[in-house]
Amino acid sequence: MMGRTRGEAGAVRHVLGWSALVAFLLALLAIVAALAFSVHVKGHSMEPTVHDGDRLLVQFWRRGDVHRFDLVEARVGVAKSPVVKRVVGLPGDTVSVSFADGKPVVRLTPAGSRTAYVVENGRWSEQVGDRTAPCCNPDGTAGTATTRVVVPAGSYWLLGDNWGGSDDSRTYGFVKKADIGGVLDRRLQPLGSFGRVPNPARLAKVAHAAQK
Repeated sequence: MMGRTRGEAGAVRHVLGWSALVAFLLALLAIVAALAFSVHVKGHSMEPTVHDGDRLLVQFWRRGDVHRFDLVEARVGVAKSPVVKRVVGLPGDTVSVSFADGKPVVRLTPAGSRTAYVVENGRWSEQVGDRTAPCCNPDGTAGTATTRVVVPAGSYWLLGDNWGGSDDSRTYGFVKKADIGGVLDRRLQPLGSFGRVPNPARLAKVAHAAQK
């Protein structure tokens, strides 16, 4: 009886040892996978929401399910350089940018709607810099006058939370769906800021007269 008890205890220790090893390997695999499917933020165009050096999880499985105000990884320009920006205009939306007291006023009418909104993002008023040209040209870039433009089918209009220091759609125009790598709403590093990335943007309804 005692021999069988010792044998059973040894078997339990053996199973626990293997279980701990498997758990460790799975945890290690999860960390490696998270780092492999992540983006390292470079620059200051999304401050203070995310910072230079932050690492964000790329939800590549959501690249075809992008919503307004999602943070995304996009490939832009001839070189298809990776950037991190916020989706403001969806396909079919009408957008324009003007300035009041030196602060940006982004007006947006959602696709299929007659209701005009102002995009409110508290980060913009904190980050006003020298990039304050009105918008938009037909390709979605900043121009010389406040002109409403419709986001083409299969494209998005992106902005940075650091309004005055961001190269975004005001610089490179509309971004095609095919150039969206995924949605970024989880911060992996630094560990002290691990978790969901805050979303400060929303739509606020305005009177029709204010849109003119």
